[in-house]
Amino acid sequence: MHRLLFLHTTSEIGGSDVSLVRLVEQLDRGRYESCVALPSDGPLVSRLTAAGARVVVLPQLLKLTSRRGRLFLARFAVNYPRAVWSLVRFIRRERIALVHTNTIHNLYGFAAARITGVPHVWHVREIVWQSGVLKRLELWLTRRWSTRLIVTSDAVAGMFGPRADWPPQLVKIPNGVETDRFSPGDGAVTRAQLGAAPDQPLLGLVCRLDMWKGVEVFLDAAASLAAARPHVRFAVVGGPIIGQEPYEGELRRRADRLGIADRVRFAGWQFDPAAMPDVHRALDVLVLASSEPEPFGLVILEAMATAKPVIATAHGGPLEICVEGETGLLVPPRDPAAMARAMIALIDDPARARAMGEAGRRRVLARYTAERYVAAIADVYQSLLGA
Repeated sequence: MHRLLFLHTTSEIGGSDVSLVRLVEQLDRGRYESCVALPSDGPLVSRLTAAGARVVVLPQLLKLTSRRGRLFLARFAVNYPRAVWSLVRFIRRERIALVHTNTIHNLYGFAAARITGVPHVWHVREIVWQSGVLKRLELWLTRRWSTRLIVTSDAVAGMFGPRADWPPQLVKIPNGVETDRFSPGDGAVTRAQLGAAPDQPLLGLVCRLDMWKGVEVFLDAAASLAAARPHVRFAVVGGPIIGQEPYEGELRRRADRLGIADRVRFAGWQFDPAAMPDVHRALDVLVLASSEPEPFGLVILEAMATAKPVIATAHGGPLEICVEGETGLLVPPRDPAAMARAMIALIDDPARARAMGEAGRRRVLARYTAERYVAAIADVYQSLLGA
């Protein structure tokens, strides 16, 4: 039995968090025991506990970010030795065999693994664009101090430069989705909760309300579409992230100014992760409007697995996941007019939209199942720890 320690920097629920839950849930429990260290209590704690992990809360595990200013960075630096030492003690006391850092923004795992002499898997799920200085630091550390470096997509690997310059320990493992849970079905109840009648097309954005997710672009496109197709309804499923709570109010006021407040349902955190298959079943089209490149785009897989067509911005992970014109439509980022045209193209041609959804599910079944994702990571563990 090998005991694994996963390190993460948030206790909220998003794409990388869900992927961690899927990994813990499906790992062979006869071979691996999972411990997860989180910085605080939150929704992710109960999800991981239910998945079979032992969760420990270590408040000193701060997320490296430039958004909170220089005083926070100074606090991060002063706190760093204490945080690493707490992990070192935990690794030794619990006889951890391998440390798996689940984000590029956690800089404690590599140091604790180095001190204790255990393998370190660094799972890079982000494309860093917020700070050039921190990006260079994080890329250097991941290149230098990972026994294995997992990336979720070519878009993430591209941060390390041309393919010839990628670190030799780098391996690409796309995220996966449970195709038995995310499957075609009836989403009528959830559809009604989102404010759409059976004969009203429903287009939805499913994401945390972060400022780079392109919600404003989605609303502007919805306003253009509503003028031409007044029977269409829209949904924004997801709430604000910690520290950006006023943002949801700004989006609601924008919808009001655009004259579509009565056609857009802001669902907030109304639906928990267990309800997400029904959310996707309720939608006619899933929209991903991110203004910055998505590192992967797990929500696209979830929609495709439920046989729904997608409209996504043409950069980052969606370029790998989607097949233009076959499983959905790709549009330029920050272009509400192009997004509105794509919306009209799909709602005006239900047969085409249905064929795209069916093609999307076939693609997920062939490439992006949770079983393939977990097996690939288990192969990495086995290569480092042995049978």
